[in-house]
Amino acid sequence: MKRPILRATLAVAVGVVLCAAPERARASGFHIDEQDARATGRAGAVTANPENASAIYYNPAGIATLRGVQIQLGASLIVPSAEFTPARGGAATAAKDETFVLPQAYVTGRVSDLLALGLGFNSPFGLALDWPATSPGRASVRQAELRTFFITPAFGLELSEWVPGLSFGAGLDLVPASVRLTRDVPFGIDVGSVALSGTAFGVGGRAGILYRPPALEKWSFGLNYRSPVALDFEGDADFDAAAPYRASLPPDGPVATSVTLPQMLVLGVMFEPIRAWEVEVDGTWRGWSSYDRLDIELPGGQVTSSRKDWEDSFTVRVGTQYSFAERWAARLGFIWDQTPIPASTLDFQLPDADRIDVSAGIGASISKNLRVDLGALYVLPQERSTSNADPAEPPVKGRFAIDAWVFGLSVGIQFDTAEPDTYAYPTAAAPGGSAPLTSLDPAGPTRASPPWSAQPALAPRPQPEPREAGCRRGPRARALTHALPSCRE
Repeated sequence: MKRPILRATLAVAVGVVLCAAPERARASGFHIDEQDARATGRAGAVTANPENASAIYYNPAGIATLRGVQIQLGASLIVPSAEFTPARGGAATAAKDETFVLPQAYVTGRVSDLLALGLGFNSPFGLALDWPATSPGRASVRQAELRTFFITPAFGLELSEWVPGLSFGAGLDLVPASVRLTRDVPFGIDVGSVALSGTAFGVGGRAGILYRPPALEKWSFGLNYRSPVALDFEGDADFDAAAPYRASLPPDGPVATSVTLPQMLVLGVMFEPIRAWEVEVDGTWRGWSSYDRLDIELPGGQVTSSRKDWEDSFTVRVGTQYSFAERWAARLGFIWDQTPIPASTLDFQLPDADRIDVSAGIGASISKNLRVDLGALYVLPQERSTSNADPAEPPVKGRFAIDAWVFGLSVGIQFDTAEPDTYAYPTAAAPGGSAPLTSLDPAGPTRASPPWSAQPALAPRPQPEPREAGCRRGPRARALTHALPSCRE
């Protein structure tokens, strides 16, 4: 009896480490992509246009295009909901309502025209799961808590001197993680319990490319790769039951397993139909097929395996942003998110389904050096049933229903170390003088540009003069919130 109980318990523990909590946020499997409020409002479609220091997460090449010192602080508030209805009838069981906060912090600084450095902190795998004592899956999982922290030192290279419009970035992911799990062990009408806890530390990397072709002023392209991250969990199991039953449970002792977070590849394309309006489409591939089995080392050196059979998944994001009234930006987004989990292994550890999400957000430049962004994302209600092909897999059959809300708040602070650009319009003079009329860019607080939304009478912007020798093409007028100074136009 000891071996089956311990095997099931450990399999659940590691499954929760990978799945249970994070799935209730939004992204495919257990990945949470809401790591900046601006990105949340655009459904995460920012790979080709990462305008602030959160580029460390979304595309590290973006930090090469930021000016001065950038600080981005924020948090995501996640409100999930999950419910299970047995296949053979009976009352539905809902997971307990909980609210979780995931913090984010990023800082970048320019070292030279070529090099920028950054440091990021976020928690893309986290949250908790809490099923009630009446849950049909209480012998699989009752409570679980997962904490992971990605600490990412990164660098960006502005390569426009050699390839106009090109930048490159990369970072190292340092990933401490911890997990706690409890589940019931039924003995007829009596119930025992088991609690497990463990820690791990993994190392991975990421790299990105950002390209704004000089010949295609309205287009931008981004590519971001994140490597696998191996997590070797080590911890302890603590069994508890009344005296008549304790001897039938395994002894307390150490447990261990290794799990690899999948590699990811994101491609983004952004287009600007008109000035101040941009549309981006991102596609994300995740290599979940590497999670086909779960091997667990038991006390005494024995190893057991359980089947997972996850599949590679694909996510499509569409995001749009419109800047107006000199300092505001409105955002909308849409996501189709494919689950990697087959119906044959769908259970209480991760009640997942293909998802459709919608998002909205707004941002405001409070001053030249301060910007605030708000974003909201809703996972539309989805239902999915377990497979009936195998009577034993999964052991509890029925239908899961899920939905979730995500709210994001971010505050961006900039400390300039360079003189900002100004754009002169000789046909439009400021009231009371002949100086060119300029204002804050609607896309951000750090560039002076023509207030096209407030001054419709301005003449069309003249074509740029030929660049001087050694002059590098910088971001367009609508472009990055905190952009490098470029050649005057």
